[in-house]
Amino acid sequence: MSRRMIAVLIAFTLVAAALASTAALGNSASQKAPQSQKKTYTFYLVAGIASDAFYLTMKKGAQAQAKKLGNVKVIFTGSPAALIAPIQRAIKAGIPVATVDTFITKPIAFTNVSTDNPAGGRAAADALAKAIGKSGDVAAISVNPGISTTDQRRDGFAAQLKKYPGIKYLGVQYCNDDQTKASNQTSALLAGNPKLKGMFAMNVVSGNGVTQAVKAAGKSGKVKLVEFDAGPPQVQALKAGTIDALIAQYPYGIGQQAVALAYKYVTGHKAGIKKHYGTGSAVVTRANVNSPAIKKYLYTP
Repeated sequence: MSRRMIAVLIAFTLVAAALASTAALGNSASQKAPQSQKKTYTFYLVAGIASDAFYLTMKKGAQAQAKKLGNVKVIFTGSPAALIAPIQRAIKAGIPVATVDTFITKPIAFTNVSTDNPAGGRAAADALAKAIGKSGDVAAISVNPGISTTDQRRDGFAAQLKKYPGIKYLGVQYCNDDQTKASNQTSALLAGNPKLKGMFAMNVVSGNGVTQAVKAAGKSGKVKLVEFDAGPPQVQALKAGTIDALIAQYPYGIGQQAVALAYKYVTGHKAGIKKHYGTGSAVVTRANVNSPAIKKYLYTP
């Protein structure tokens, strides 16, 4: 597993540092502060890939919610390494942690906010089936097995395809979150399977590789593509006709909800907070990409 993939697996966390601003000045300063002074809180949103459009859009949602609350500051940062051990140390020190997007299998976060990825996989299967006329061979490219988000998309996609007897599923290949490898895998699939009519890419990196290979083979629009995520390059490829549908997550809403839940938690309103909150997604096509209902799902870094 690559260093980058480890970060993707566990590093998308919202760390709620529940520290009153007056307390940071020491006990004496705290005692002199007016009783009516409202505590302020600093939350850290830590992304494994801080330059990614999905997480930059999530940052906007988190900061908007913090502004609405009035006494919360969100600091956005990235981590190049795995964060399981630091997260465990934070929890041991009494700092609550919520995961956003990818979740951690160990029960150490107080909640998780993420896309309904099984539903996203099912939606991808339906969109691809529609694009290819419900018959023909299809394949998929993912990152690595063992990643919660993409595993759920993979399983939802495979299960939903069984509802289409005219479609032959060639299975999924793993690119180790490497665009070049995804492109090479796609080129091999195109060369070895002349009946290949469609592909599903399960994240941005694999999607970039799939799109690159299909364009290089001169099969844009002929081999139908459904890809997860809706950053500016993906939307541009959709409008150009290279991609037929995008499964767009709602990172802005994920950021908003994560901050709202973290605030509830650190202000003593823990009762009723669930272990997981699923957020919506949308199937974006050329027919609806400009509609107001879809706009909130498009990533705006």
